[in-house]
Amino acid sequence: MSESVSAAISIQGQTLRCAELERRDESYVLRRLGEETFSFELSQALLRPEGDAQKARTVGQAVAEELAGTEARILRVAIHPPDGYSFFTPISSDVPVRDRKRQLLQQAALVTGVRSTKELHMTSDTVRTTQDSEGEPFMWVHVLAVPDAVDQRMAELVDPLPVREHQWIVSSEAAARVTSRTERTGGSATEALRPYTLAVGQYPSHTEYALSRNREWYHAHYAEEAESPENRAYFAVGFMNRVDVPLNAVGRVYVYGMDVDLDEYVSFEGVFGREPQALNPFRVVRTPSEESSDQACAYAPCIGAGIDPYMG
Repeated sequence: MSESVSAAISIQGQTLRCAELERRDESYVLRRLGEETFSFELSQALLRPEGDAQKARTVGQAVAEELAGTEARILRVAIHPPDGYSFFTPISSDVPVRDRKRQLLQQAALVTGVRSTKELHMTSDTVRTTQDSEGEPFMWVHVLAVPDAVDQRMAELVDPLPVREHQWIVSSEAAARVTSRTERTGGSATEALRPYTLAVGQYPSHTEYALSRNREWYHAHYAEEAESPENRAYFAVGFMNRVDVPLNAVGRVYVYGMDVDLDEYVSFEGVFGREPQALNPFRVVRTPSEESSDQACAYAPCIGAGIDPYMG
């Protein structure tokens, strides 16, 4: 196994995507890329407590073939917000670590509605620290949870691979890692005065939003009702208002996901004063051959999941 090699899969609709990346100096090399579409919805088979054992085995065989012999130590699994429990919660910086964990468990129980948090597999990360109106420091913590039965199923699915463990990541965070790498190449002086980046994920079931500040993930949101570009812009404005970020502080707008057509995002340019760009993850990794997939934007969560945020 190699610490410099990472592997990732993303689950979306009926399609499974796989990627293997290798860190070389300050860049990434795409070693492997794969995609397979099944005759059933993957979220129903893999990401629900009841699941489907036979279909899970079918997916497991595909993953084993795509990533056979991987040198990665960890396999990251990217899922979309509707397929797990993804939320942000504020916690005082003065709270002891043990009490923080208890607060997170209590919040997770409220959000998920489970009888016991023992039924959940939960991960948490501090996204940023700030101050309240009285100057007291607190942290915004992101929590991602899946039913424990789902985590166990995924462990069985990846067991044939030589990886030591699997980790869950929400697609909006993975997309933010791609925008961070994209922006490493620099930006204009005008963009520097607008430190926020908004990435919009377009999918048949929902629209997701990933907000970054100075190339670091800041917050996220998703909406199931945003079916048209105008509605997506409406929910984007509502999201920005909730996190108290002025619209004129956004310097870059990216779009990723399925069947992206930038011509449909004219309303975003009117709202943010920035022309939306396609979030093409192949631009941030070196590839043995030129990748020209028409669905390049669909790979953003998969490739982003393989990117180490501390290299960003």
